[in-house]
Amino acid sequence: MFNHQSLNPAYAGSKEYTHFAILHRTQWLNFPGAPESQAFTFNHKISSKNFGFGLTGVNDKIGPLNGNRIAIDLAYHLPLNDAFLAVGIKVGISNFDFDESLIQTTEPNDLAFTFDEEGKFIPNVGFGMYYHNSRWYAGFSIPWFIEKENLKLQRHYYGIFGGLFSLSNQIKAKPSGLIKHTQGSALSYDLSMLLLFRELFWIGPQIRSSISDAPSSTSFGGGLGILGGIYLNKNISLGYAFNTSSLGEFVSIHHSTHEILLRFDLIPAVKTMLRSPRIF
Repeated sequence: MFNHQSLNPAYAGSKEYTHFAILHRTQWLNFPGAPESQAFTFNHKISSKNFGFGLTGVNDKIGPLNGNRIAIDLAYHLPLNDAFLAVGIKVGISNFDFDESLIQTTEPNDLAFTFDEEGKFIPNVGFGMYYHNSRWYAGFSIPWFIEKENLKLQRHYYGIFGGLFSLSNQIKAKPSGLIKHTQGSALSYDLSMLLLFRELFWIGPQIRSSISDAPSSTSFGGGLGILGGIYLNKNISLGYAFNTSSLGEFVSIHHSTHEILLRFDLIPAVKTMLRSPRIF
């Protein structure tokens, strides 16, 4: 919810200022081979042309496999009264490394555990739409179109939505959601409700589950979490997320997940008031 650009290239240029963010996620703490991710995003808007561009980078490690992706995001924001409808494309490359020394097989040189894609650069493209104004947003995207069976790369579909509403002069509410689907997996969702106090800090709960499970279910990676963050100054904010989840329907082990986000909003000094909120 604070990193829309990784999923949706149409987000690039949706703000009136230059935006940069870095993120680190450690999943299933103290579980050997558990996933670990880092990501960065950068985007800038050319206001005179309603055009946005940016960069996205993601590093994912799970067990012996390490994947890296980098992409250029381009978007055009069509004005619609007090809102914008953006259409974006993502063009990038991926490569993968496989540490065979971490795999111990009962038969030496087992061909099922060989990896012949190491070091290769794999091109890909993606697409997104993003409707936004100063109060709410909604989007749909397919970050990567091209599938690759031997690497288990499948096409993913994402829908995002959210808003920002004043509860009082000091408190605002930000509900948000994400719906995601890929072939072979249940349709799943993330829901959260953040409270923003005096535009200084925010906190709120999160639910992650699938359509076929109850909201409190921890099957297939679902779970409950809490999000929080603080504005260190006008340009820098720091966020943290904690989540507890199961490793699967047939595994009764629960591990915690931690995520840290650092955002830099390079706001021009001439802008005394922002029409686009920094909370999304």
